[in-house]
Amino acid sequence: MSKKAIFIVGVLILLILSFVFGFNFIKNKIVSEKVKEFKLPPVSVTTVKPQQSPWKSYLNIIGEVESEESTNITTQISGQVLTVHFKSGQFVNKGDVVVTLDDSLLMAQYKSQKAKLDLAKIELSRKKKLLVGNNVSQNSVDQARTQYNAERASLAYIATQIEHMKIRAPFSGKVGIRTIDVGDYLTPGSFIVELESTDHYFVDMYIPEEYKGKVSEGQNVTFTSGAFEGKTYHATVTAIQPSSNSQSHNIEVRALISDEVNSLVSGMYVDAEIDLNLPVTVMPVPDIAVNYSLYGDTVFVVGEPTKASEKGAATYKVEQRLIKTGPKHDDYVGVVSGLKNGDQIVTSNQQQLKKGSIILINNSKPFPPVTK
Repeated sequence: MSKKAIFIVGVLILLILSFVFGFNFIKNKIVSEKVKEFKLPPVSVTTVKPQQSPWKSYLNIIGEVESEESTNITTQISGQVLTVHFKSGQFVNKGDVVVTLDDSLLMAQYKSQKAKLDLAKIELSRKKKLLVGNNVSQNSVDQARTQYNAERASLAYIATQIEHMKIRAPFSGKVGIRTIDVGDYLTPGSFIVELESTDHYFVDMYIPEEYKGKVSEGQNVTFTSGAFEGKTYHATVTAIQPSSNSQSHNIEVRALISDEVNSLVSGMYVDAEIDLNLPVTVMPVPDIAVNYSLYGDTVFVVGEPTKASEKGAATYKVEQRLIKTGPKHDDYVGVVSGLKNGDQIVTSNQQQLKKGSIILINNSKPFPPVTK
């Protein structure tokens, strides 16, 4: 190929590359300008304007219902179940026999031991009479007395075992679901049934240790259960653990329930609220408006109106503001710092917002007012 042809080919390749790069450059510039010009439509939100107001200070925590007395009835001795004296869910009194084990072998041992005791008694009496006439030594009498006492102790031991074949309720209460049947063989520690006292119930709660000085005996507690919506129960703090858990740094608090709690059962979780008797000034904000985070709680606050509008309606920018929350009540949380009167707080569609987002306010269905 001649130098002229090579030159022409090189020029053509250069022109093609210049065209390609130029086209891509112009295309990317146009796309970039279009992207800059593109604006997301405003997000439709609802808002509230909280007003500073005095609240009672409450501590909201999770509690657990516990009975005053609760135990698993077990057996102390091995044996075959002869009779079951209870039905599942039945109320039993303290001392009632709930299960009887077969004691036939022990009764035979008892009769045999009783005969040995009678013989030892006769032998002791005989040697005492012989001692009067110096026909036996004092040592012989002492041995007979020792034998008699040993046989009597053995008889008492067998009698105790026989009594343990009758398994009794340690206190009055309601038994759970029966897990044994006649003919089952039980060994020491075998589970028979759960027994729970129904006289008094408590709510056990764990409060952060920084509240130790704010919670004391006699304070009122209200709580609700998800199983019974609309029902509020009442209790009174009766005991506070003197030490804090070294791992969770929480302190256990127990409150005696004053209401009838036939509907509640031990182990049930409840939403408890301790009245701290401390007035506090807060800005009540709907709980759903708060974004809770390990890095701090925030809310979106409505800012200045934008120049643009959406179908004649004003639009606004939002800012994300850090706040400090305090007591809670129903669907509201009390903000103790970070807000001021006149601030307008976003209460919906926060997941679509970020700092500087454009919003359109639609309060056709306002949030229910706080009742506190």
